[in-house]
This record gives sequence, C-alpha cells and structure tokens, in this order.
Amino acid sequence: MTTRIGRFEIVSQLAQSAFSTVYKALDTENQQTVALKVVALDKVKDREALLKRVFDEAEQAKPLSSHNIATLFGVGDEGDQLLAASEYVQGNSVATTLARKDGFSIWDLQDIARQVCQALDHARGHNVNHYSLEPAKVMVQWDGLVKVLGFGMSGMNASASTSSDMYDSLHYAAPEALRGEACDHRSSLFSLGAVLYEMATEQKAFPGETADQVRTAILEGTPPLPVRLKANMNPGLSQLIMKALSKVPEERYQSGQELVKDMEACKSGATTLPGAGATTAKPQTVAASAGVGAAGAVKTPVAAAPASVAAPPKIKASATAVEPPVKPAFKVDPMMADDEGTPAAAARRSFSEMNELPPLKEIYVAPPPPPAQPETTEPIPQVTPRKPAPEKAAVQVREAAQKAVTEIRKTPPKLFLFAIAGAVLLIVLIIVGMTISNYMQDRDSGGPSSVATSQPQPVPANPSPSVPQAAPAQPPAAQPESQVSQPEAAATPAPEPPARSGRGRKNKARPVVAAAPAKLTVSSNPAGAQITFDGNALCTAPCTLTGIAAGQHVVVAAKSGYSSESRSVLLSAGANSTIAIDLGQLGAKLSVSSTPAGAVILIDGKDTGKLTPSVFTLNQAGAHTVAVRRIGYLEETSSVNTEAGQSASMNVVLKQLGSTDEIRAAGGKFKKVFGGGGDTSSMGIVSIKTQPKGAQIMLNNRVLDKTAPFDFYLNPGTYMVDITLSGYKPVHRVINVEQRDKVAIELALTPE
Repeated sequence: MTTRIGRFEIVSQLAQSAFSTVYKALDTENQQTVALKVVALDKVKDREALLKRVFDEAEQAKPLSSHNIATLFGVGDEGDQLLAASEYVQGNSVATTLARKDGFSIWDLQDIARQVCQALDHARGHNVNHYSLEPAKVMVQWDGLVKVLGFGMSGMNASASTSSDMYDSLHYAAPEALRGEACDHRSSLFSLGAVLYEMATEQKAFPGETADQVRTAILEGTPPLPVRLKANMNPGLSQLIMKALSKVPEERYQSGQELVKDMEACKSGATTLPGAGATTAKPQTVAASAGVGAAGAVKTPVAAAPASVAAPPKIKASATAVEPPVKPAFKVDPMMADDEGTPAAAARRSFSEMNELPPLKEIYVAPPPPPAQPETTEPIPQVTPRKPAPEKAAVQVREAAQKAVTEIRKTPPKLFLFAIAGAVLLIVLIIVGMTISNYMQDRDSGGPSSVATSQPQPVPANPSPSVPQAAPAQPPAAQPESQVSQPEAAATPAPEPPARSGRGRKNKARPVVAAAPAKLTVSSNPAGAQITFDGNALCTAPCTLTGIAAGQHVVVAAKSGYSSESRSVLLSAGANSTIAIDLGQLGAKLSVSSTPAGAVILIDGKDTGKLTPSVFTLNQAGAHTVAVRRIGYLEETSSVNTEAGQSASMNVVLKQLGSTDEIRAAGGKFKKVFGGGGDTSSMGIVSIKTQPKGAQIMLNNRVLDKTAPFDFYLNPGTYMVDITLSGYKPVHRVINVEQRDKVAIELALTPE
C-alpha cells in the first residue's frame, strides 16, 4: 500500500467498503491528523456527476459548526482518486459496539439519540442533509461526546454505487431515497430510527442478503415490534422507534427535538408516548431498558406473569414445593421491570390505593391526675324480706338518754365553765378571721388604695386579636406570667362591679382568665422575604410573631425574583411554633433577534438549535454571553444581564462578510472548492506570516489549502481570519480589505 496520497501521509487504515477506504493520515502542509476518505474514480460510471454532487455537498456543509458534527476540511480529486479530509475522531462507533454485542441501556440510547438529533437539527438550520447515516457514522468519543461523521461527503457511496450494489448504509436508507425522490431532515430521522432499532434489539430493522431484498423490505415490509424481540423493553420506546420508521415522512418525527422529548418520556418510565392511546394488552414487563446494560453487563431478561393471568390454584401438600426466587447478587437496573419476577415486587399497598387515612392529631400529654382516695366499696347485701322492727328500739333510746343525763350530772361545774369559755373564744376567732378576709378582698377589688389601677385602660389602636405583633428573631427575654399582650387584653371583657350582699359586704366577682397567646417563628429560604400574616404585612423573615390568637391563620412569604408561597397554620393557645418557607426562583426571559433574521443563536457557548428571532426562558439569572451567527455575516457576541422574573432583549445588526469564492492563489489541491486564478486588479492582497511557520489559515470559517506564510488576493469586504497551529494558542482577527490595498498579518504564536 502506498504510504502517501498527494500531500497526505498515510498512517493506518480505519475502514474499507466496496467503494471507498478511510485512512488515518497526516496533512504534511499543516501537520494535522485527519481522516482521509478515498474513492476510486476509475470504478465510477458517471465520474462528472459524482464530482459535481460531492463538490456541491461540500460547499453546502461549510457553515456547519456544531460540536456534534465532525468538521470537513476540504474535498478534491488527485488523479483517479476522490479525496475528502475531515476531522479525526477517537472513540468507538455504534457499529463497533454492535459488533462486540456489548449492548445499550436506555441511558445510552437516550444520550446518543439526543446528541445525534442536535447534529441533525443544526444541519437542518443550514439546509444540509445527511444521505448515508448509519451506525458506523455515529462515533462516541472517550469523554461521551457523540460526533456524526460524513456531513459534506455523505453522497459519495450512494452516487458511486448502482441499483444492484450492496453497501452498508443501504439498510438504513429512507424509502423516498430509494425511490429517487427529494430527501430532507426527516429522511435522516428515518435512518436514525433504523439505527435505534438495531441498538435496541441487536437485529437490523430491514435485513437482507442482496440489495434487492433490502430495498423490498424498506419499501414494502414492516419490521417486527421491538418489544416482541426484547420482552423487557419499554413499550414507549418500541412505539418511538416504529414512529421514526414510518413509511410516510409526514407520520415520522418532524424534528430531532420532538424525538428526544419522547425519548425522555421513555427514560422516566412512561409505557406510552405522549398523546398515544392506552394500550389494551400491557406487555409482560414495563422495563425502561432497551436491552442490556452498559458494556459487559449481565444480560438476564426479567420476565413476569401478565397482569391479566388469574391467580394459580393452591398446591396440594403432596406436590413439589416451588423454590422462592433467588435474589440477584448484582444491582438491578432501576428502570427495569418491577413485576412478580423481581425481588422488588413484594406485595405492598400503594399509598395512592389507600382510601382512608388516620386523622392527624396532636399528641397531648396530660399532667398525672392526683392520687384518688381509695373508696371502700361495701358489698351490696342481699335483700331478704324481714319482719317489721319491734317497738323495743324506742325503749332502748329512752334508756340511753337517761343514762347520759346521769353521767352529765356527775361532771364537775368548773369543767362546764372551761368548755363554754373555749367555745366563745373559738367563735370570736372565726369572726375576726372573716372580717380580715373581707377587708383584704374589698381592698383588692376597688378599695381606696387601688384607685390608680382601677382606672380604665386605653384601648389599643388595632383591637383585632388575630393581628399579632412582630418581634425580633432572637429569643425574647423572660416576662412575668401576669403580663398579657395588648391584643389579648383588649379581647378580655371588663370585670363587672362587685355586688354587695345583704349585710353590706362586697362579694368580689371572679376575674375572667384570658387564653394564653401563641407565638410563631417564620423563616424563608432565601432569607429576606416579606411576611404577610392574615393579609397584614408585618416583618421580614426571619422574624417571630407574638400575641397570636388561637385558630387558623395564613402566612404568605414574598421576595423579588422568587415566586410567593403561602402556608396555612393552625395554632393552639400558648403554642410556640416554627415554619420554614422555601421560595422558588423565577426564570428570566431573553429575547434575541437579528438583522437580517435567521441567524444561529448560541448562549454561553452552547448551540440552542434555534434561529433569530427567538425567546428563551433561562433557569439561572445573571450575566450570559450570547453569540449570533449567520453564514456570510460577521459573528456578533454580546453579554446580557438578566434578572429573575424579568425580560431582557438583544437585537444585533449583523455585518456582511466578504465573499471567499474568489480567492486568488496559485496551486492548491482543493482549488475546486475554494477557487483559483483570474483577474486581481479590483482585489486587495492579504499577507499572513507566522513564527513558527506552517500555521493553518481559516477565512470566514473556511480552511485554505495553504499554510503560513501565504499571500492571496481577496475581494473588498470584511473577513474573519483564524490562525491555528498544534501546541500554540489560536489567533482570531477581523480584517477589512479594500481595493488594491494590502493587509499584512505577522504573528509570533504563543505556546499553550
């Protein structure tokens, strides 16, 4: 094998098909490693048609700048060979993983499909199609970044082959492509659906030994449902793949983002796609895994009895006992089925199935009751009829009284005097005590010594007992129990004047004891929210509300840039409660427009997949860098400061770039793409020199076929110049070229 093709030095062979070979090569002019695709033109019947199609497709693919698309550096012909140099991507292709039978999990499918759809949507924004999408063209780098290969040169194989030729990408061709009709982005989504089908089932959607068999299968056949080939597949994923493989483009997904949205629903465990009707026969399992797990995972399908199967009959004692299922030693994929066949399917009652819940009750611990006096319970005697008591009882009482009188007469007279004197003294002491007690009660209830305290107290300005007073968040100092807050004091009715008894004494009315007020501490996340209590704005969180009447209350927290939150609290008398309110941050809206419209929008370095004008909802407020790109115009970048809950706008006027179709330079292998020769009298000259030499030059994102030092002619206008060299920091310049003027760029590159 020749070790050099033109200016490219062959390092190794990467892939080979019936029509082309892909090499890992070194571009000796700029010392850059590239993937070089070579097609032998002597085997092509219509050589001119192939060259025209390849050059036109490469020209259309120049503005592509997505990180999910491998960059095409240039195409050209070298003798009887058609060459295409593109970015060299290190990693594994989906075709390699399928050949190894490593398998893909639902996470792998979702991630790869998402990034491929981003590439297809980005190409759609530039009216660029991919005509030969297949597993070998989907490359996964070591860091997980997916790059789609072949943009700008995807028509090589299809154009070089005949109707009877069998090539790899034929299994993934859309029906309209086989019929010779116009293809668009929906044709690429059909090819992606065929790739996902093979990733999910490890079988081709449209198999065949010959080209005619494959074409017949694509045009007329319908592949088996993926869920029938893999019992543990999510039914929603099976529906997604079959929708992508619809024969009619209008019935497929109309954009990559629409497919990704349904893929996310499958990842979350949904068994049907949004908008699809309920399934009449639920599959055996509802697994979200498309097949097996990551590379090297144990491929053990989890099967379970359908939900419609009746319970098995009871096994007689003489029958052989069925062993319980063995719990697997490895961790089960949480997206796998959780039916009767898995350990996670133990019989349990779902919370949503409970139709009655125990009422919520506060636990009240009552003080221990005083020890009860023991009661002697006498047994109830049995009632028996007896005769009336004889008259003998009356005779006994008379005799006892006579006996008592006789004993009293025997008592000495002095003892009687002492007894009478003691009784009189006891009566006097009782009277004095009652007098002192009445005097003290009269003085406390309104005597002359308490005139100052008996005056009517001023009524507070806000007599409503439900509006508390706000106190600092720090714990308040201890106060006497007799001190009552103003709202509660106002709620206590005034005591009635004491009523006098018939003897002139004052009977003091017992005062009404006011219910102890409640206290509530309110905090917010983030702090600083305005707290409104029962419709009254009181304080800023964190704070403590005191003097609250018992009952139901509503607390609302509001803060600029956050959504307001309300809480309903039930407070009991004397309660000391605390609540914390989390506020959700409001998103910021950003409107981006440009003149002219239709420019690609990048926010913080990420391609949004939308064109101007568009409106975005940003999850995080603050400063964002917005770049607007449009082919043929100078890229504009601006920093926009957004605030939560607010709208910001950005309107830029794009400056048109000069045309690079007429670069006048001698030689160059890729001159058919970038032009060459002609009159230079109305042009300006650009001279680029770098130290060290050999730097690659890009003009308006187009790679020139010469490295620095390089002098060339340009039409008057504005141009973007990017100079790169491996191991050195890249340089970006914007230059203005005028007629018969010279622009010189001399740089000493800085090592990285």
